[in-house]
Amino acid sequence: MKNIIINVDDLGLSPAINAAVIELAKQKRIQATSFMSLGDIHPDEVNILRQLNIDIGLHFDLTGLAHQGNLKQVLFKAYLGRFSKKELKNLIEHQLDQFEQKIGAIPDFIDGHQHVHQFPQVRQILLDCIEQRYQQKIPLRNTSTFQKELKAKIIFALGGWSLQQKLQQSEWPHNASFGGIYSFDADVAELKKLWKTWLAQAPNNSVIMCHPSQDGLSLDDEIYAARHVEYQWLLSDDFKQLWDQNNCQAQHWRNL
Repeated sequence: MKNIIINVDDLGLSPAINAAVIELAKQKRIQATSFMSLGDIHPDEVNILRQLNIDIGLHFDLTGLAHQGNLKQVLFKAYLGRFSKKELKNLIEHQLDQFEQKIGAIPDFIDGHQHVHQFPQVRQILLDCIEQRYQQKIPLRNTSTFQKELKAKIIFALGGWSLQQKLQQSEWPHNASFGGIYSFDADVAELKKLWKTWLAQAPNNSVIMCHPSQDGLSLDDEIYAARHVEYQWLLSDDFKQLWDQNNCQAQHWRNL
């Protein structure tokens, strides 16, 4: 058996995403979800996820609801060192405040919307804020990937290697490997092929991200179609069969 975390990103971005997370949790298809704490979630939804033993982490955001610029702008600003330490610390602390207020607990783990948590400047200030605030090392998403695709390697190259070194040197809890990266243009049949490869290749204690949503996404979203296809796939019997065939079992961030 190998331990795998299926992690839904973008909880809080839309009621349709929240509803998808809850249904997938009820069907035992996921183990974790990353909450955009500047978004919305009803206390009843939080209670259901807690009752279903789903990890809820902070999906730290700069490029979405935080309105700090698009991905390219934020990436250049971080690589050129143009964020001030105070600016980043305030953004992190505010999102942690919102998380605790809306979820009623500290995060089970932390990652980043569009992987901004691994960018220069951001990664060290984030680690410092976590330790100072909680006096403990909350698990962080490592983007070192088991995938062969170029997009997966590019994501890791944009700060992931440096973050991984920091996590290893400080004995900070993190996932062993990462997957779920594709071009968001697959239909259900193509997703099946991707997941067949991912579940076969993923080493123990890997995280596979996904972005499912039910119909009715109430926002302008460039991956809207992919979200609904992912939701259909994760609920399918074929997904469950692949999970079982690859001897996967549910892992939780808090147990890494």
